[in-house]
Amino acid sequence: MTDRKIRLAVMSDLHNEIEAPQGPIRPTAAWLALDEGRRRIPGHPTMGPLLDGLIGDQVDLLILAGDINVGLRGIEYARVVAELIGVKSVYVMGNHEAYNCRDLDLLVEGFRDAAGATNGSVTFLENEAAVFDVDAQRLHVLGCTLWTDYAMNGSDPNDIAYSMECAGDSLNDHVRISVNGEPFTPYLARKRHLASRAWLAEEVKRIRAEDGEDAKILIVTHHAPVRGASGPQYVGDPLSPAFASDLTEEIVSWRPVAWVFGHTHFNLDTQIGGTRVVAAQRGYLGYEPGSEEFRPKVIEV
Repeated sequence: MTDRKIRLAVMSDLHNEIEAPQGPIRPTAAWLALDEGRRRIPGHPTMGPLLDGLIGDQVDLLILAGDINVGLRGIEYARVVAELIGVKSVYVMGNHEAYNCRDLDLLVEGFRDAAGATNGSVTFLENEAAVFDVDAQRLHVLGCTLWTDYAMNGSDPNDIAYSMECAGDSLNDHVRISVNGEPFTPYLARKRHLASRAWLAEEVKRIRAEDGEDAKILIVTHHAPVRGASGPQYVGDPLSPAFASDLTEEIVSWRPVAWVFGHTHFNLDTQIGGTRVVAAQRGYLGYEPGSEEFRPKVIEV
């Protein structure tokens, strides 16, 4: 057994859909530097962050935690990046991938098919697990969008109902996402969250039983699993429950080596028990401070 840890390149919320191929009308110096850096590296994607720090045996696995692009375009981005840096990639769908789709479930199947066509370069996970062996180390990766239980501001049914009402009135998710042609309501989001949460619990239990209590487990979700994931200024905000659920007890109980998430456009790197909880999110290029200089985060597990 080697002592070397597995190196993960982590990123999410790249929102490549807002990058115009012709460039911005009013480019900044930071954007010009980003564009020049991307063009300087053969095979580098023309969109997304600069990946110079990942080239040359720097990482073992690429983790993409959703909101990479709308529709299936993110799979091609994942394939190109995986080829550029010479590793496999894991992709979990965010909410923005589903914008303007007629059926969320058909889109998930489309993601599975698109990833399956990459000859193993991209692994798409939605309530699914994958195993990666790196230098005699086995990493179990569990992935799902997760959505939310709307209970961050209180678990009383009245609190949950109010949080769902706020989300339904305010979020594009419930206008621009459909299931079988019908609106994707907060009720459906909560229902999917509870199903994913139950699946995670059973999958962790199965892995521990089959591979031992020391099995190395990584959980990847788009929605956040901890309080404060949107930044301290949003703790208690009426819309906070639409972005995160409090799974602190589950994290302590399940003991994954790390939990990677996105969705909140707030970067986080903290420890809960023995679990590293990490978000490395670019956000909207040109609209959020530091988005042009964003780089993927490399962690070891």
